Amino acid sequence: MRFHDLMGALEGISPKTLTDLLKELQKEGLIQREAFAEIPPRVEYYLTEDGKKLCEAVIPLIQWVENRDDIHQKNT
Repeated sequence: MRFHDLMGALEGISPKTLTDLLKELQKEGLIQREAFAEIPPRVEYYLTEDGKKLCEAVIPLIQWVENRDDIHQKNT
């Protein structure tokens, strides 16, 4: 994904916060940054294999939380 696409997907995040987060994720080996020598410059971010494995592990947890919230909202 490109930076602008990530900004759109993560509503409310500031450019500086996103930049800092991307640097941290890259440092941890979860994403890879690829810069293209074009005019205008283009940068894309990709999940590494570790990043993909983390997503596979976390997505079921997120789905569980969403389902749990739905159940609790129906019961209140």
